[in-house]
Amino acid sequence: MSRIDSITTQRLDIALRQPITMSTGTVSRQNILLVRLRDTDGAEGVGEALVMGGPYWGQETIEGVRAVVERHLAPLLIGQSTSSVGAISRQLPRWVRGNAAARSAVEMAMLDLVGHRSGLPVSALLGGAVRSRIPVAWTLSTGSVETDIAEGERAAAAHGFTRFKLKFGHEAPRADVSRAHAIARHFAGRATIIADVNQGWDEQTAIQMLPRLVDAGLEALEQPLPAHALAAAAELQRRFGLRFIADEAVDGPASVLRLAQAKAAAALSLKPNRDGGLIATRDAAIIAAAAGIQLYGGSMLETSLGTAANLHCYATAPDLSLGCELFGPMRLGEDIATTPVSIEQGHLTLEDTLPGLGVSLDEEKIAFLAARSG
Repeated sequence: MSRIDSITTQRLDIALRQPITMSTGTVSRQNILLVRLRDTDGAEGVGEALVMGGPYWGQETIEGVRAVVERHLAPLLIGQSTSSVGAISRQLPRWVRGNAAARSAVEMAMLDLVGHRSGLPVSALLGGAVRSRIPVAWTLSTGSVETDIAEGERAAAAHGFTRFKLKFGHEAPRADVSRAHAIARHFAGRATIIADVNQGWDEQTAIQMLPRLVDAGLEALEQPLPAHALAAAAELQRRFGLRFIADEAVDGPASVLRLAQAKAAAALSLKPNRDGGLIATRDAAIIAAAAGIQLYGGSMLETSLGTAANLHCYATAPDLSLGCELFGPMRLGEDIATTPVSIEQGHLTLEDTLPGLGVSLDEEKIAFLAARSG
C-alpha cells in the first residue's frame, strides 16, 4: 500500500502585471506556497496556497501557511495511506483550526497524487464533471472610467469576455457607483457587470447606493456588507431586488447553510483556497444549489496549477450560472506551467484527458522564483 513519504514546500512571490485596488487596500504581488507530496512509490502530487500580499483580504500570511504545513500537518500526514484522501480531508480541520489555505494546498496535492496513481483527472475524483466549458469574467480595477473601459475593450477583443467585474474601493462610494453607471452604459448589450465591494460598505451606505446600482442594471453585487451582517444583507436584497453574491461570508459548507437559512445571498463565490480545499468547495456548491443559491467560480489569482484545480472543481458544481473569474495566470507577471491555461472566446475549457490536475510544471522557473523569494 502506497503511503505519503515526504512533504516539501517552496515559496514563490510573483508581482501582478497590474495592481488591484480593493476596499481593503491595493494588492501588487501574489504570495504562493507550493506543497509537494511524494509517496513511497515515488509518485508526486503538487498543490498551492495563496495569500494576496498579506493578511488584508483574509487572516492568513504566507509565512503562517508554511509553518502550518511544515510543522503541524506534515508530521501527521507522513505515513498516511494515499488511498485515504477523503478521510484525511475530513481530518484536516480537526488537526488545525482555520488555516484554510494550508489545508487546501495539502488536499490539492493529495488529489493530484491520487489522480496520477489512478490515471484519473481530479474532476473525476470529485464526482465527475457536468460541464467542460465555463465563461470567464474579467476584472476592471484601475479606478478610472476611461482606463477601465479601455481595458475592457482590449480584453473583449483579445479574449471574448462578455462579463466584467468592477472592484469598488478606489474612491468614495458615490464615485464608484458613478463609474459603474458609465461602464455599464458603455458595454450595454455586449457585457454584463458585477460590482465587488469587498465588505466596504456599512448598512446606511448600502441603502444610499443600492438604488443607483439597480438603475445601472448590474447583474449582481458581491459582498457589499461585512461578512457577519447576514440579517442586513437579507433585508437589503429583499428591499432593492439586486442579487447579492456572498464571498467573505463564506468559509466552507457550514457557512453556506447559515447563508441559506438567513436568505442573505442569492449567489455565492466558490474559492477552495478560502473554503479549505476542493472537497469543501464541492460540498458547499452542492448545498448552495440545493438551497436555490446560484454559484460563481471565484479566484484568488492562482497560477495555472491552482487555476486548473479550481476548473476541475467548478466543472463538477451542480450550477455555475454566473460563470467564473479564473484569470489568475493572466494577472500574474510570471507563471509556473510549461503551457499556461488560456481563455478562448471568453471561456476556459476543462482538459480532463490527463491524470491529476493535468499541469506540466516549469521546474526551472519554479527553482528561480523560489530562490528569489527565499
